[in-house]
Amino acid sequence: MSLVPADWALATTHLASDYVCHQFCVIVGVMLKVLPPPELDVVLMLGCSHLTRILANAYLNPVTINFNMTRYSEVLQKQERGVNPRHEEFLLTRYPPDCEIILKHPAVVLNEFGLIVLWYLPRAIDAAIQNDMLSVTMMMSGPLGKSITCGTSLKDT
Repeated sequence: MSLVPADWALATTHLASDYVCHQFCVIVGVMLKVLPPPELDVVLMLGCSHLTRILANAYLNPVTINFNMTRYSEVLQKQERGVNPRHEEFLLTRYPPDCEIILKHPAVVLNEFGLIVLWYLPRAIDAAIQNDMLSVTMMMSGPLGKSITCGTSLKDT
């Protein structure tokens, strides 16, 4: 049973994410199969199933790197924007990669402690859903632009 009221705009999103979560657990072997919620239309259900397969495939194909992400993140500059070649060279010198990894298939990248530091999920969002997202975003751009009345620019922060 969903805790999100059915008349809320995000009710379908909640149902879809719950379905993806359950299906993921089924594929990785920690739950029994569940039926998709009847409220999901066919396109959304197929998109959820596709996303679930990509997520599970990534999860079941971990790649481990010998890298301490905590120490690395401590030397990153807060709210850094763009690319600073000198800083990039410093980071590369201080934290040289122990090997080159080229990810071609969905995978999770684990640090030296076995913690997930990256999900690589190529083609995870179905093309039909991407098109829906794009059209909805385009429809929202006008109202969103008018709703911004004041604020701080990036230069002010």
